Amino acid sequence: MALLDAGKLSQALKKAQLGIKKFPKDSDYQAIAGFVLTEMKQYRKSIPYFVEASRMKPDDPQFAENLANALMQTEQIARALAYAEKKIEQFPNNRELMRVIDEIQREGKNWRSIVEFTTHKLASDPDNPELLAKRARAYDQMGFVEESTLDIQRAYELAPENTVVAFQKAVNLHQAGDKKGSLKIFEDILAAKPHHPNALLQVAIMSAKEEVPQFLAAVEDSMAEHDEPLQELEFAKAHLIQRSDGLAAAMPQFEKANAVQHATLPYDFPAEEEKLNRILSIFSDASIEFTGVESKTPVPIFVVGQPRSGTTLMEMMLSSTPDIAGCGELTLMPELSSRFHTADKKFDAEAANWIALRYREQMPQVPAGSVAFVDKLPHNFQRVGFILAAFPNAKIINMLRDPRDVGLSKWIRRFPAGGMNYASNLEAIAHTANLYRRYMSHWDKLFGDRILTMPYEDLVADPLTHSQRVAEFCGIDWCQSMVHPEKNTRQVRTASVDQVRNKISTKSIGGWREVADQIKPMLDGFDPELWPEYDFS
Repeated sequence: MALLDAGKLSQALKKAQLGIKKFPKDSDYQAIAGFVLTEMKQYRKSIPYFVEASRMKPDDPQFAENLANALMQTEQIARALAYAEKKIEQFPNNRELMRVIDEIQREGKNWRSIVEFTTHKLASDPDNPELLAKRARAYDQMGFVEESTLDIQRAYELAPENTVVAFQKAVNLHQAGDKKGSLKIFEDILAAKPHHPNALLQVAIMSAKEEVPQFLAAVEDSMAEHDEPLQELEFAKAHLIQRSDGLAAAMPQFEKANAVQHATLPYDFPAEEEKLNRILSIFSDASIEFTGVESKTPVPIFVVGQPRSGTTLMEMMLSSTPDIAGCGELTLMPELSSRFHTADKKFDAEAANWIALRYREQMPQVPAGSVAFVDKLPHNFQRVGFILAAFPNAKIINMLRDPRDVGLSKWIRRFPAGGMNYASNLEAIAHTANLYRRYMSHWDKLFGDRILTMPYEDLVADPLTHSQRVAEFCGIDWCQSMVHPEKNTRQVRTASVDQVRNKISTKSIGGWREVADQIKPMLDGFDPELWPEYDFS
């Protein structure tokens, strides 16, 4: 350890290896050897040592952290994700394991590597339900809805008793609008595993008011089985209290749930400020003339905005028309553009062309004859410059909504997806909302006529007028079905899965007022000058 602290890595490794020979039952020497090798960036060589250390001492979380990180660093993504998620059940709220999971989930290339890995394995073992379920999940994250649905359907036919497979099947049914079928499977899972945290969270969100006492008892029983609080169970309890006693009564429990989640993945304020400065510095008045890849059809439509600002509603309205393909939230643009603001690679016409070609190659296949497709990843508001440089004919629809309603909506939902760690901290919610306005203010100055800002409040108050306005901006034929997105049968894979199955409504506008005292840190964090459309007095 002294040699390691002194930076004498080669000598420390030799000493650790000698310790392994002299004291073969001491796991610390295995761990030290593995850690020295990671310091030397020899991650692959470190793995056997971490495997052995973890085998010898399975209750030590640090050994699990080291192994998960080494697997990720050697791009054994399928193994890294499976191992980290298995170990997070043993070590709930472990920050390093959560960091590994979060980092894997952020990158679309990781999901593609899992598809490649499982497809290769399935070639010789085509009826393996676990492999099918892994590939289904990866396809789902990439936006390949049909492929994901087919895989999970086959996996469920082969192994309906497999809890992981059954859970994915239930989620898939919910996304497709079959709430009754989804609940039935979740209840079957709980019959077999009464303390399943994620199943309890799902039934808490979906349950009817009269079922609250039953499920609340189940959630509290499960809480008693764990030594430390689990974010899934804390959120489940909050949702059940909200269902029975109202939002105000549930707010203390939502605060507790968010505190548990934020402790595992805290928000980095300076890093997000630096990211904004790096991206905006790429796009000055003198550096925006890129050719990209001009393509008549299908026209790219990017719906951006804060999560919970109506992006899902807009996509469902657009994809209700027969010739518009909804692709959900694709991770391609963040993945392809990140190298130009994190690694100081030059962004020019050639780079814009590269992004456009790779994006077209890797996106889900859209139906023949589609005149446009929709990518509704909200956080693409950070990348409008890259989008319009790569796709000169792209349409940008910016969903603007009162940040107080948006912030509350984030606060009372659990977002396990990578990149949403700010949603569990009131100050961070306000900070990211202000960042969103700063990004969009810059893009509006550069590309104003290529961006349509659509206030959510106006859209839900008069969907006919504003859907026509959207159609005109996008250069598509308006269709009556656009004002009835609740009839759209496509899958919804966001937190809006239940809301968009109902008719367009204004009932959620101004909901923040009911609990203003309990979200004061967020309200105090908004910069009124960035939000002139809303009264902050």
